[in-house]
Amino acid sequence: MSKQETQGRISLAAILLLATIAGCLCPAPTWSEEDKTFNVGLRLMDSDFSHPKGGKQTITVAVWYPTEQAPQPFTYHAEETFKSSLVVNAPVAAKSGPYPLVVFAHGAYGSGYNSAFFTEYLACHGYVVAAADYDDMIPPAYRQQVAFSRMKSGNTAKPMAVVAIAGRFVADMNRDRERFFNYLAEHRLPQTSFVIDEVLRLSKTPDSALYQAVKETEIGLCGHSLGGATTLGKIGPHPAPELKDERIKAALLFSAPAYPFDQRLNHVTVPVMVMAGDQDSPAAGPDLPRRTVYDKVRPPKFYLVLKDATHFAFGNRACKGLPTYQAVESVPQVSAICRYGLAFFDKHVRKDMGAARQLDETSPALAYYVKEESPGQTREWGKEPPADRTGGPGGIRKEIRDDIRRRLKGE
Repeated sequence: MSKQETQGRISLAAILLLATIAGCLCPAPTWSEEDKTFNVGLRLMDSDFSHPKGGKQTITVAVWYPTEQAPQPFTYHAEETFKSSLVVNAPVAAKSGPYPLVVFAHGAYGSGYNSAFFTEYLACHGYVVAAADYDDMIPPAYRQQVAFSRMKSGNTAKPMAVVAIAGRFVADMNRDRERFFNYLAEHRLPQTSFVIDEVLRLSKTPDSALYQAVKETEIGLCGHSLGGATTLGKIGPHPAPELKDERIKAALLFSAPAYPFDQRLNHVTVPVMVMAGDQDSPAAGPDLPRRTVYDKVRPPKFYLVLKDATHFAFGNRACKGLPTYQAVESVPQVSAICRYGLAFFDKHVRKDMGAARQLDETSPALAYYVKEESPGQTREWGKEPPADRTGGPGGIRKEIRDDIRRRLKGE
């Protein structure tokens, strides 16, 4: 099996050249000193995945990691462009490693860049973060891949066409729970464990850029939307027990559906944090409120509802056009996602008990927060939004269509 690390072909070579020139002209802005430990490095890798049921695919994985090199201006090219400050292909900051690993799973028809503000935030606080471009398929045959964008090529399809495809996907899965289980088992879950395998392999390979970068006993998983369902599928409730990955120590869900796992959530055995928006009704399993996962899994567990937040508050669009590092400081929802998400992984992956301080208080950005870290020991802040805001008829597809129309009009 051939496996090849690319040389950081994040987008077009011209983009990297412009970023380098810009960095030579003036110092790059970056994270505030009080909110970082490291600068952020970024590297793209290609690896050949052999599916257990036959067939191969090349999976592109972005890896963010701590580095000591000075950052340069950088632009992510996805459905839209997002600005940041990092170093492409820099060496890992070796003197403080190895580091915990978090794998991020994007939503349906998205890309590994979709929540870069959060993956960067983890990296600047001492995590290696890996995010793959999953191959999501076109219904009804589910044999041809499509996406809003890919990490290497940017936009790959007309947005409205992908919205229509996503709508058919949701309708198919809502009609047939077993089909949803099978889709995840074929197109999402084995690939997720493969990403972990690859990063750990590279961490053990002396000539790899990630040599000795990762602590293999400290692994977390995070996912948005369908990526949240992917995350759930790896921690126990999928009916195929071999798909559970025992290496995962904690799971963070961004606006994730409880469906199709709502009847099997008692099989989850790791700490779970669920984040949702107060205007965030699910499309998959539309009758199940977002907090269903929180209600049915065992402690330790956390449920946070962001104020003035929709399904897409967990993607880069939430940065409101600001560079990622500025959004963490000035956009309340982005700040809350980063700070609570980091504290969750610090406590339950890194085993840093100092993280309890963040988890033991609420934030003005939260409409509601409840946690149960030990059986029967529940703490609650704020007022939970009505169930039809975080459950009931799904409004995600309309939200996508409205957003695309605004962008096409230049609003």
